[in-house]
Order: sequence, then C-alpha cells, then structure tokens
Amino acid sequence: MSLAIVLALASLAVAQPQIDASGPPAARFAAAADAYLAGDFATAERLWDALLSEGYTSASLHLNLGNARLRAGRRGTAIASYVRALRLDPGDPDAHHNLELARAANVDRLVGGTGPSLLDRVASRTSNLAAALAFAVPWWLLWVCLSGRLVSGRRARAWLGAGAALATLGAILGGSVLLARDAEQRETTAIVVAPSTGVREGPEEALRATTMLHEGTELRVLEARGPSVRVKLVNGLEGWVSARDLEAI
Repeated sequence: MSLAIVLALASLAVAQPQIDASGPPAARFAAAADAYLAGDFATAERLWDALLSEGYTSASLHLNLGNARLRAGRRGTAIASYVRALRLDPGDPDAHHNLELARAANVDRLVGGTGPSLLDRVASRTSNLAAALAFAVPWWLLWVCLSGRLVSGRRARAWLGAGAALATLGAILGGSVLLARDAEQRETTAIVVAPSTGVREGPEEALRATTMLHEGTELRVLEARGPSVRVKLVNGLEGWVSARDLEAI
C-alpha cells in the first residue's frame, strides 16, 4: 500500500471518529450537533433519533432532528419533527420559521377548507401550563370576588361584582383555549413522508387511486384498517391511504 493511500485512510479516521452510541445522552447530542455542522446529516439524524427511541425528548431535540432531516432531503419527516417540537414548546420561533419554510415547498395546495379557527391558532401557540393558568387564574379570581361580596359594603360589592363578571369572561376564554389545546393533543395527525401516495375510496390496496398526495401534506387520521388508514384532509375530503407512506405525530 502506498504512503499516499495510508495517509488518506488515516485522515479519514481522524475526520470521522467512531461515536460511542452507549455514551451519556449529552455527549451523544453534542456528537450529533458536530456531525450536523460537518455536513454529515445522516449521522446527526441517526444519533438524535436514537435518543428519542430511548425515551429522551425535548423541543430542542425534535427541532434539531427536523433540521437534519430537512438537510438530508427528507422534508416530510422534517415537518413531523417540527410539529412535535412546537407541541412541546409552542412559542419556539425557530421551529415556527423552519416549519413554514418546509411547508412552503409542499406540492399539494389543498383548497376549499376553512383553515384553523382563531381559537385553534391561539391554542397551537399556547403551552399546556399557560393554557391551564389562563383558566385557573380567572376562575380563582371569580371566587375571590364572590366571597368578598359577602363581607363587603355596598360600594365594594359593586366593584367586586364587576370583577366577578370580568373573571367569568376570562375563565370562559381560558377554558376554551384549554379545551382546544386538549383536543389538539388528542387528535391523531400524520404527515405524508413518501414522495407520493394514492388516495383510494376504500381500504383495499387493490383499489385504484382517485387522487395523489405528495410529501409534506398534513392530514388527520380517522381510523386504521390493516395496512390502510382513513384520513381527512384540511379541505374536508376523506379517503384511504397506505399507512406505510405516513408518519404519525
């Protein structure tokens, strides 16, 4: 073996060190970040995905995994990762920005739907703790005002009555956000991760597809039957697609 080949192999060994897959989670996260910065997106994705499979989770972990998937050309799975990141941290600006960039490349432009309501949009950007406090705080203030009216004078009772009315309104609004947040988390959604998938009128895979969906399209899963799932699109249309072409969120 020539000296040039030996030196080339040695340089590869130094540039791509072996990563201890059983090491501490923080060290493996950092190793994945180093691989990402070096342009080795497949290794970064593998390491971050391994941490998730072991039960570790965070908005940052999903965000970084989404970035690696997007750079590796896997836009559908990247969108799934960004959505998971936002479910853990609805206010993450990087996850919102990267999700919008990934969605902008979608082929499917579904029309006819009304889109999410204002309440749903607020709920999607509100954390579980914030939604709970939005209901609990005005509810507590309502009972403080009602209790205070029992022992206060006429003038104070008028102010406490107005406070109770405002607290009631706040509790209703906060409760609505809390319920919408809970409904969003209970709903099973999925992303098309295959380059394309056919939508059929029944679960039988032999049926001819009536339309095609492409990578990155988001949909709601209604039921599963064997290797097929019935889905609903944002424009209200329903059909059956192959479960293997989707990634559930």
